[in-house]
Amino acid sequence: MQPRSLAILGAILGIRDRWASPRLALGVALGALLAWGAVAAAEDGALPEPLELTQALAFAEAHPRLVAGQPSPQPRRLPLYLACHDLAFGASAPGDDLRNRPLETLIDPVDAQRLEILVRFLDVVLADLSFSRYSEAMAVAYIQLDRASTRRELGQVSELRVAELDATYQDVRQRRAASEAAQRLSRSLLAQALDRPDTLPRELVAPQAPVLPDPMPGLPDVVVAAEAGNRTLATLKAAADPHQARLLDHELRQQALELLLRLQALAVSVDSSQAETVLRDLKLEQSRVLYEQEAAADLGYSMSQQTKARLDEQRVAYCRALAWAELQALQGRPVWPMNEKGVTP
Repeated sequence: MQPRSLAILGAILGIRDRWASPRLALGVALGALLAWGAVAAAEDGALPEPLELTQALAFAEAHPRLVAGQPSPQPRRLPLYLACHDLAFGASAPGDDLRNRPLETLIDPVDAQRLEILVRFLDVVLADLSFSRYSEAMAVAYIQLDRASTRRELGQVSELRVAELDATYQDVRQRRAASEAAQRLSRSLLAQALDRPDTLPRELVAPQAPVLPDPMPGLPDVVVAAEAGNRTLATLKAAADPHQARLLDHELRQQALELLLRLQALAVSVDSSQAETVLRDLKLEQSRVLYEQEAAADLGYSMSQQTKARLDEQRVAYCRALAWAELQALQGRPVWPMNEKGVTP
């Protein structure tokens, strides 16, 4: 391997070692502090640094969406990484926009804003992980291109092979640029949800996804709990005629069923994503051993695949936490915090 490639790979290894530190282990992206330093200067009303989820949720009650007294002109945009309905049901067609957004028709407006903040917060964490993934992948692609370019000069590799590797490198480079843009976009959407549009949060503390109840509550239990504890639903039904009240009952049952089915489907995805992470951890360890023995090993590729597996595992865990939070809100219960069993204290 050429000295230039060794330097790049060494940089990746150094980054991986630093991920063992408590702060960066929480999903802070590579280079995130540099990217947002200029736009998140301290000022009156500035966000805490690092920002925790419970701190972010505290901004919900004062959001102008709740005090405007009329429908908001600001639409709720889709999350970038948390298309949870599509993830759960394996949608191959274009996603269902409404189902990929947290429900809000039957829940308290403050809880709806808390869910919005929760989605945006988790989306930022995943955006940072995605940027890490493509940063590693770009470094790996560059190493392969650099190695092949040197061998081409020695007549050992064809022009075609170098062109193929260059195309791969440029593709990954474009994906990294897109994920870097997604970091800023996801932070902007979170800042909007916090009513701090001029202050993009730099560093977030990734929340620990709760362990949810097993078994899950049944549909009749959720419907009964919602009818007993959801004051927004009670207010809507009290103002409705019998036909409208019947339609509200239908909608309550449908929303509860969809969330329970999503949780059921994602429970299987947990096993799949965890198995993939274990495999990639073992592959990485194997590549490390071969690398230390100076044997042929694509260490950078193994690291990139491990990062992708961890991103996928985190996405599934967060989609489950979000679905459970929506189910809690539907029953008139706090959406967060949750204890280690996924139950609000």
